[in-house]
Amino acid sequence: MVVGCKNNSSVHKKRINKKRVFIAILILVILIFSIIGVTKKVTYLFSNEVHILENEEKYTLKIDYPIFHINKIDKKIKEYVNMKHDEFKDVVMASYKNINSKYDFILSVISNEYNSILNININTLSYTGGAHYNRDDFSLHYNKKTNEFMNISDFFIDEESFNKLDDLSYHYIMKLKETNNSMNFNEVWVRDGIIPNNSNYEHFVFKKDGLEIMFLPYQIAPWSYGEVKITIPYDKLNDLLKEEFRGDTEISKDENLIPEIRDISKFKNKKLVAFTFDDGPNTLTTKILLDNLDKYDARVTFFVLGSRIDSHSDILKRAFLQGNQIGSHTYSHKNLLLINRDSVLREINYTNEKIKEVIGEYPKLIRPPYGNTSIEIKSLSNLSTILWNVDTLDWKYRDKNKVCEEILKSARDGSIILLHDLYQSSVEGALMAMEKLQKEGYAFVTISEMASLKNIELNNKNTYFSLN
Repeated sequence: MVVGCKNNSSVHKKRINKKRVFIAILILVILIFSIIGVTKKVTYLFSNEVHILENEEKYTLKIDYPIFHINKIDKKIKEYVNMKHDEFKDVVMASYKNINSKYDFILSVISNEYNSILNININTLSYTGGAHYNRDDFSLHYNKKTNEFMNISDFFIDEESFNKLDDLSYHYIMKLKETNNSMNFNEVWVRDGIIPNNSNYEHFVFKKDGLEIMFLPYQIAPWSYGEVKITIPYDKLNDLLKEEFRGDTEISKDENLIPEIRDISKFKNKKLVAFTFDDGPNTLTTKILLDNLDKYDARVTFFVLGSRIDSHSDILKRAFLQGNQIGSHTYSHKNLLLINRDSVLREINYTNEKIKEVIGEYPKLIRPPYGNTSIEIKSLSNLSTILWNVDTLDWKYRDKNKVCEEILKSARDGSIILLHDLYQSSVEGALMAMEKLQKEGYAFVTISEMASLKNIELNNKNTYFSLN
């Protein structure tokens, strides 16, 4: 017997009510999706990284974090990422109709390993109106030998040794005045912020040259100072640390880094294209690109994020030595139009210093996040601002064939092509396009090489979309 065939008015009414409820729920789901932009959400999962990007009318959201393949770590990171993501979305939903300045959310992870200690910092920046971005930091310190998380006090011999971190920190904070006269620390404020406890010293990294400690804005100084970092060398620290955590007091310096220099005169009669890659470096995917550039006698320009340099310094150095050009994409991908002068300077200067630490020279080029710049920002950077005239939308489609097609459709002599080397599909699409364009008489050069070949002197006051 088929129940649905009964001629019963109560059953009929129940069906109508169920149908109405279903339609109402469907309309509600569609409405929510249209508001929060789920249909435009792009998630990209590598074996070693996760990238999520949402670019909507009212907000942008950018999440990048690594997969360590250590269950304890990956679980904590995923839980934290989901929590911060949901918090931001709740704010967007609550104030959607009243959003005037586009909201922004950026989550990135910096990791470093030394002496089997894996240090991880999750940095969240969110702009939901007001004078500046809100910031949250969450750090994990994992001992790969014991498979346990650690606090900073666990690295010291005993409580007495740990308490000596107070005076060491104070000494190196005050030394910052020698290199930056504008840093006039309030002694009481500093002393309160460096009392030896695990909370005050949550954000630290063991590196080759010593213990790097990060104090967040407001902890020891005003917001305008930004984060304050000090490095205590091992020769001042080893007597306080447990033997297994002591570092090398003999730090070897890299020899002068000399990049490959090629004869670009051979390209004088060629049509020129500049492939540019943002948001890296990324060890896995950038390596694929570097491994294949010689096939097409190509060199490219990387606009790197300062926040990713420590975790991917080796691949950045390789890119530079190969003869590719390294430019700045700022430190944390903030929308520079939404932050004040001091914050803009920190975004630019932090990255400049990070780049110099790895390749031995400062960048000459900058690409501001989202292409957002102004006369003041260009003046503050004192770098040549490079945008693009070919946008592949590679972040959206994640399809190597579409990336290739867009390049072939739009590339002209003097074109600057926007790509992201975080994504394997972008790298593969770019290489496919190079193979085809090379047969059409194109050559692939860095921004500076193209400017030289076209006798264009890059001016720091201008914004360049192409070089013709």
